[in-house]
Amino acid sequence: MTEKQSPEYFRTRRRLIGAAAATLAGAGLSACGGGGADGTGNSSNSSGPANATPSPTPAPAPASSPLVAPVLPDPQQAGIDHVVLVVMENRSFDHYFGWLPGAAGKQAGLQFTDAFGNVQNTFRLATDPKYGFQGCGFADPDHSYEGGRTQLNGGKMDGWLRTADTNKTPGDLFPIGYYLAEDLSFFGPAAQHWTVCDQYHCGILAETYPNRFYLMCGETDRLHNSNATCQLPTIFDRCAEKGVSANYYFSDVPFTALFGNKYLGISKPFGSFLTDAAAGTLPAFSYVDPRFTGENPQGISADDHPNSDIRNGQAFLNQIYDAVRNGPGWQKTLLVITYDEWGGFFDHVPPFKRPVSAAETLLGNDGYVGFRVPMVLVGPRVRRGHVSHWPLDPSSIHALLAWRFGLNSLGARGGLRDTNSIAYALDFNSPPNLTAPAISVPQGPFGGLCPGSVTGSVPGVPGVPGVGELRTIASALGFPLP
Repeated sequence: MTEKQSPEYFRTRRRLIGAAAATLAGAGLSACGGGGADGTGNSSNSSGPANATPSPTPAPAPASSPLVAPVLPDPQQAGIDHVVLVVMENRSFDHYFGWLPGAAGKQAGLQFTDAFGNVQNTFRLATDPKYGFQGCGFADPDHSYEGGRTQLNGGKMDGWLRTADTNKTPGDLFPIGYYLAEDLSFFGPAAQHWTVCDQYHCGILAETYPNRFYLMCGETDRLHNSNATCQLPTIFDRCAEKGVSANYYFSDVPFTALFGNKYLGISKPFGSFLTDAAAGTLPAFSYVDPRFTGENPQGISADDHPNSDIRNGQAFLNQIYDAVRNGPGWQKTLLVITYDEWGGFFDHVPPFKRPVSAAETLLGNDGYVGFRVPMVLVGPRVRRGHVSHWPLDPSSIHALLAWRFGLNSLGARGGLRDTNSIAYALDFNSPPNLTAPAISVPQGPFGGLCPGSVTGSVPGVPGVPGVGELRTIASALGFPLP
């Protein structure tokens, strides 16, 4: 054990790995094999696509067999020349994927006590006329550093309806609602065809900006949203050091503007991503962001942040999927789709602690990774219809890039032996599978005005704080805003 790795981290990691191995063992599969037995614990209460087969058995008891890191191939011969990372906003794993057979997910049948002492049941959002696909009139669920610890509640994972900022209104149950496969026109079919990672945690138990810094830097210089300029090194720096090509593609607000004009030359509008994918000229690493503006009160953004209509996000993801699978570089591309943080929505798996930098310790960061968020892997080297149980966080993305392109480690967790690479979830023992089925997704646009937000009667619903200001900053710096 290194001095940076706490006993709690190892205990929690062993618990997660043991439970994952048990899920696989219950299906008669090895820890590095294909799908597994149902890990939802409530499969009779959840449903999936019409052609999905729910598991008939509950999750087995934890076992002690650990996942064993596979021997990775020569990175130059791995069949991955392009990595595309897409980062959406503010959804938890159980909230979006708790229905998935073989995954450690829970949805229906859970109960939580609200701030008024009432016991409330988890429920399906899409068919509830008060919530639907937007949650209009309800507060943006608390996903702050402080709110996350209320929700964690010492590991009980039961404080979703008791945060100080967003649960002041009786009957606001938005944080404990969920979506099923048939509500998610892209993710529902994609989960059947590709790999879902059910133990991916966001980098820090905090809000958007700190987590987006973890995705770009492997650490953060702040615990709350702020448009102050960041001086931390990034994954783009690591690529530049080794002569590895990289671009940041944005839809309306470039988060690279948080670093001043340092990345002006590699920051391009989303239309350039579509053009580059079609031409086969994507760089080795592409970081893609959705449209952030119009979240609230319009509900028309494509980032999935409340109170946007999530059907816009599904259409955006399908647009990226089509661009990648139809492009000439498809045969050597890995597409990674994930979320910055949980958005205040419920999940049942407690986060654990990982090392943080000395500077973060001085900020007051206690080292918790965030709650689980969705992660989907797509590409010829990806297992089909599979659930990966490897414990992952943003440093796992950096570890993949470091392995494939020979990059130096990034952040306090980047070089640790217990940082699992996303490469562990891939299949290098079989020939690349170039088939990539089309997914039919309604294009919209979707979303409508949220009246509660217009009157100002709903607290805490401004969308991602500061993105309008950040767009203004980016314009002054000369970023090519659409």
